[in-house]
Amino acid sequence: MVLGALAMLIFALHACTRMVAAGDTWVALASGRHFINHGVSTVEPFSANSHKPGPTPEEVKTWPAWAQWITDKVGLETVRYWHPTGWVNQNWLTHVIFYWLTILSPFADAASFSFNTLVYWKAAIYILAVVCVYYTGVVLGVNPALSAVFACFSMFISRTFLDIRPAGFSNLLVAVFLLVLVLATYRNVFYIWLIVPLAVFWCNVHGGYIYLFIMLVPFIFIHFVTKFFPKKFVSIGRKGLLHSIAAGFIAFLAVIIFNPFHLTNLTHTFVISISRHAELWRTVYEWHPAFEWDNPIGDEIPFLIMYIIAWAALLIWAGALIKISRSIRAYAHKRKGDTSEDYQRPKIDLALMIIASLTIYMAICSRRFIPIGAVAACPVIAILIDQAVRAISAAYNLHKQNRLMVSPMPQKVQLFFIIAAFIIVSTLGIWWGIEFKRIYLDPWPLHQKFSSVFMRMSASYVKPFYACRFIKDNKLSGKMFNYWTEGGFIAWGQEPDPNTGETPLKLFMDGRAQAAYEPNTYMTWSDIMAGGPNAQNALVRGRALTSEDYVKIGRWADARLKAFNIWVVLMPADKFSDALVRGLERSPNWTPVYFDDWQKLFVDMTTEQGKKLFDGIIKGQTIYPDKSFENLAKAHIVRLYGESKDSEKTGFEFAVESLRLCPSQSAMNEIISYASFPELHSAVTEFCKNYIDDLEKNKNFYAQKDGLLQRVWIAQKAVNYLNGVAGETKDIKLAQLCLAKYKEYDNDQDILKTWLSW
Repeated sequence: MVLGALAMLIFALHACTRMVAAGDTWVALASGRHFINHGVSTVEPFSANSHKPGPTPEEVKTWPAWAQWITDKVGLETVRYWHPTGWVNQNWLTHVIFYWLTILSPFADAASFSFNTLVYWKAAIYILAVVCVYYTGVVLGVNPALSAVFACFSMFISRTFLDIRPAGFSNLLVAVFLLVLVLATYRNVFYIWLIVPLAVFWCNVHGGYIYLFIMLVPFIFIHFVTKFFPKKFVSIGRKGLLHSIAAGFIAFLAVIIFNPFHLTNLTHTFVISISRHAELWRTVYEWHPAFEWDNPIGDEIPFLIMYIIAWAALLIWAGALIKISRSIRAYAHKRKGDTSEDYQRPKIDLALMIIASLTIYMAICSRRFIPIGAVAACPVIAILIDQAVRAISAAYNLHKQNRLMVSPMPQKVQLFFIIAAFIIVSTLGIWWGIEFKRIYLDPWPLHQKFSSVFMRMSASYVKPFYACRFIKDNKLSGKMFNYWTEGGFIAWGQEPDPNTGETPLKLFMDGRAQAAYEPNTYMTWSDIMAGGPNAQNALVRGRALTSEDYVKIGRWADARLKAFNIWVVLMPADKFSDALVRGLERSPNWTPVYFDDWQKLFVDMTTEQGKKLFDGIIKGQTIYPDKSFENLAKAHIVRLYGESKDSEKTGFEFAVESLRLCPSQSAMNEIISYASFPELHSAVTEFCKNYIDDLEKNKNFYAQKDGLLQRVWIAQKAVNYLNGVAGETKDIKLAQLCLAKYKEYDNDQDILKTWLSW
């Protein structure tokens, strides 16, 4: 059992090592800051397009007659208290916990851009979860070693779906809830009252609390039916049924009373689940079926293996029990005297089997439920196997020795399993420990600064840290257009108004989806993101967009954004080649005033704020996070708009200095772009050669620091440029050098990329 405990700890920690993007995490931090400073309400502080708080008298007029009658009788303020509308944040308490952990707790580490306290939270959640799964099996009567095996398996199945967001609490609380049901069934019915505080906590940390009430219905119903067949089925009896019904009713009232959104917290769950717009919001990959093989979210293969094992275990268990039941009837006529040591046919826990089956069905329909599917199913699979083995052993002994008994496991077999378990656990522990060190603790090839465990695990190094600092330092306000999964971070990265909590630069929308936005907001956002009718026409006809198309897209986007009073657009790097960004780059009214390898911020030059930012770049009035970003922006502006005789040389020097201060692909792109000026062609060529030489001489030194892959990518750009020069000048020696470097850098990338995901 020491090995079992160690195995569960190792598998739980291994389940926490998966790299999963953290869009919701930053929404949580922004919301947590707002709730701690300004209280919990339906007033939304981050976006220009979100739900407005209510209900208002105008909204009430659109309600059904019965709802208007109630409002008239109790008063609008009473309705607003018990059924508020607007921004309904079902995860508010998790958001507060996240903010406290990173900012206010004794362990807070956000100031150092670490945020590893959230990684510790994730580890704690799943260590508790694996313990609950294990004890659920033990209370059911499963052999402790077998229960530990399936507790570990539940973590392995879940691993690729576990991230740092409020859903983690639901994954844990499902395990806690099932343990409570088992304790109430097998130990004492009074354990069922634990669902009351459980429901209250759950309904404040995540909307998944509805699972408790959904599964409580078949639990009560099945136990009501099986109460009439006490010899064959596990039953909590009449007393247990009464306590279960009472506890469920009190829990239902409690989640309404002890939640800041009261009735809305309940009705909102159904709105997002079964309303006519529900399917629109569930188009994201995590809501797709479990066995959608090309889905990029998570790995469904372990769940498929569990699913097959579950069916196999069920069939073997059923066959074994049918066989042993027949043997027991035949044996009962022969057996005389004391039968206390005889094998007793186990009662069937139909309620738990139904709950596990329903949860598996949920996971099959939507892969986001695979973790709770594993948590619910693994203890049931374990008890099926345990009971099947015991039944087979008893049947075997009856056939061989004419004794209806379960044989103890032979000492040699026990020793074999102990040795095998030791080898497996120690091997996996060492292997995964080495992998964790290599991927999370050794120098990080992908970023020079944001390299903490959290940054790597959540892919947060790509978030607009510096772009938000640019927004904050330059006091940008008004409305912006952003990529929706970046919205939470942009809200977090701004300086909110100390009195209202509102952020000065309002988002178009973000990942809170239906909790904060109407469907038409998402549709409008999608239309703008797609680039409008010109981009759509090209897509329908299956042709590539031309330069002329991008000009038209830029003209359309300019008009569309102006219609919403938007003067700032911030896009992540994976959208740089999209129609919208390419169109804005060709619009005379829009220009990037801030950009780096990960983000690009455009402003509308026809607005006063946009022109001020643009003019301030050269004048030194526009504030940048550091000199590297400032020089990069100046290099770009001078190259495009410089008019003085020496501006090209000055701009080139800005680009070179930017790369010297902070190596980036963006800076190298600017340097290479200056080769279009004949007088700088040789200087660009010489710089690229020197950069490659420097990497060659100092690669081992750079390998001991963060950011080596970035340097390799920069060198590849230099090689691409030099290869073009070699072709133009017929320089065979330079062409051979470029070919050798192509191979070398490709090999470096292959090696370094193995450090980037786990």
